[in-house]
Amino acid sequence: MYVISYGDRAALSIALPTLGKEFTLSPVQMGWVSSSFLWSYFLLNLPSTMLLDRKGARLIGSLAVSIWSFAMLLGGMAHNITQFLMTRVLLGVGEAPTFGVGATVVRNWALPKERGSVMTILLTGMQLGLAGGTIAGAYLIAFFGWRFEFMALGVIGLVWAAIWWLVYRAPAHRTSLPARAPFSLESIRNLFRSRSFLGILVVQCTQNYLNFLVMSWMPLYLIHELHIDITGTGNRTALCYLAAAAGAIVIGRILEHFTFRNGIHPPRRRFIVAACLGGAATIGFLPRFHTMTPILLILGGSLACLIAANGANTALLTDLVEDGDKIGTVTGVTLTCSNSLGLFAPIVTGYIVSYTGRFDMAWYMCSAALIGAGLLSLLLVRAPISMQRAP
Repeated sequence: MYVISYGDRAALSIALPTLGKEFTLSPVQMGWVSSSFLWSYFLLNLPSTMLLDRKGARLIGSLAVSIWSFAMLLGGMAHNITQFLMTRVLLGVGEAPTFGVGATVVRNWALPKERGSVMTILLTGMQLGLAGGTIAGAYLIAFFGWRFEFMALGVIGLVWAAIWWLVYRAPAHRTSLPARAPFSLESIRNLFRSRSFLGILVVQCTQNYLNFLVMSWMPLYLIHELHIDITGTGNRTALCYLAAAAGAIVIGRILEHFTFRNGIHPPRRRFIVAACLGGAATIGFLPRFHTMTPILLILGGSLACLIAANGANTALLTDLVEDGDKIGTVTGVTLTCSNSLGLFAPIVTGYIVSYTGRFDMAWYMCSAALIGAGLLSLLLVRAPISMQRAP
């Protein structure tokens, strides 16, 4: 599901140069187009994950992927930029519960001591999807055009949705649970009274910003810096994503082994988060280099650390939330907040490129924010997260 989700997102980033020419878009307008699916995505993160907690991962997973895959099909048929934007908004509607489904499955099935590694491996689906979507998209665009690219990826998603419905079942011990109390606004307020939750949320917001920046602008950045064609850009972008996926698994597993070698103590996972964010902050060195090898090494290494940080931070959330039955909704709260910031990444970067002609300031901003988020995680994340008012 993660592979397909991010493959569909990569479809736009690699198609953006061609699509921008067809619809006559400026860099600022391309930034707005890149962020358009996030408009509905972040608004529906919480409602969709609340529905997920009630209806389960089987139904919501199949329904979500069906909706966004249908949106991809429609995107390939759009005749003007207004129609295309509407299909991107529909894509966001479908993708809204994606991470809630993932967190729910991990909470239900993974052993506590391995949740960080499991979550990191799961999140590498993002990079595999971006790699596959970018390289496949580049060649599909070169031979058949960007419209065929969108429609082909839409068909793949519809096939996955049918398979998920047929094969996935909740664990037996989850199906016989009594009815749960609804997740109220008071419960949400209680989340924001937790220092641990705030620390996790800051990390989620910061890493999401860089994630959406890279996802939206990396192909154009490589074209700008290395002066290569669309297939060359697709190959190199895919290489970065694949290296990041492999690196994230190794980094996450090694750090988890050393952190918990003397026993499980979930708050200690914040040290993994902080270390990985420090590694991701090396993205700030990009403006110093203008040749292929160092640029690809920095991008790949930074993204690997970013995925490992995301996996550890998500596992930290699933570990510390006391009421595991509401993990989908809690994930929805964090995504609503983080995506409200992340949706500005493509837009702000578009303005930076438009006014400066370069990406430098975007990388510097992300690097500083990642270091700050790592420090806040160390300071704030210590106690379990309760959704009940403290007596």
